[in-house]
Amino acid sequence: MSYIVVDVEADGPIPHKYSMVCFGVVVVEPTLTKTFYGKVKPISTEWQPDALAISGFSREEHETFDDPKEVMEKIC
Repeated sequence: MSYIVVDVEADGPIPHKYSMVCFGVVVVEPTLTKTFYGKVKPISTEWQPDALAISGFSREEHETFDDPKEVMEKIC
């Protein structure tokens, strides 16, 4: 059995109203070489400055990130 650790940063508290900003995935194994990191552009015009600030990115930076569909397809 494998353990997988996922961390997600978002620009607000609820998924369907706000957007994911970035996320990381690590398969827990001795080498820790199976990893993924993605940054995705907003899917909503709604956002909370305090929530986005946690990620360390500005709204302008966030809007330049990759298309969410393309990033998600890279995981597979």
